[in-house]
Amino acid sequence: MNDVKTGCKGAGCPKCNGTGYMGRTIIGEVLVIDDEIKELIYAGASAPAIKERAIQKGMRPLKHHAMLKAAQGITTVDEVLRVAG
Repeated sequence: MNDVKTGCKGAGCPKCNGTGYMGRTIIGEVLVIDDEIKELIYAGASAPAIKERAIQKGMRPLKHHAMLKAAQGITTVDEVLRVAG
């Protein structure tokens, strides 16, 4: 599907109509609202502060999850940048 050496661009083939992409995969970010995160929300903490604490507790940000998919060869860096910025 992609150039494994660079992981930047989909190579394309007859199965994918030359796009380099076939099928779909989920790239997601899940914020678990536990008691500590709930207290931050109730206290009026900023979104970046809540996200920072969630990451410290193990949340994987969207872009991080997308880059893992690129490293696994499931997608490409070009597609990650297009979708996740």
